[in-house]
Amino acid sequence: MRQHLAFATLVLSTLAGRATAQRCRGCAPEDTVIHTRFSPGFGVHFGSPQKASAALGVVLGESWQRNGTDHSRLIALVAEPGLSAARASLAFLDYRRGNFGSGIGIAATALRTWDDPWAARENTTYGGLEISLWPIVFVGPRVGMFHAMSGPSSKPWFMSLDFGFGL
Repeated sequence: MRQHLAFATLVLSTLAGRATAQRCRGCAPEDTVIHTRFSPGFGVHFGSPQKASAALGVVLGESWQRNGTDHSRLIALVAEPGLSAARASLAFLDYRRGNFGSGIGIAATALRTWDDPWAARENTTYGGLEISLWPIVFVGPRVGMFHAMSGPSSKPWFMSLDFGFGL
């Protein structure tokens, strides 16, 4: 029994001497090479005017590392059908600032409403600008200002607000 214990101790001490600890993020060299990214984009949103919607799109851009932090600048083309409206957006995304994957997105958006949307007129086409804020990895609010492009003009402007996961 003592021989087995002595052998196990010898093996463990030998392996422990060769084991390397995980290096800290600041100790590793930065990857300053710019990498091109192309990927699908997904999202789910809840709020006005769509009530609930699912987004699907493509994302193209670049990412790199600076001062120990990951950075990405991307362009996204997104279609987002919902319960009471649908959107099509072209967005600029700047994310991964800090350690929680936070960021911001700015989008030019076309929006078409139907079936009793929240805060907007039914059966109207709008054009507008949206800002998405992601405090943590593509989770956060989106605010937009839209102007009616078709339909009656009694209330041409409206402001959208929703909360989403993803694009």
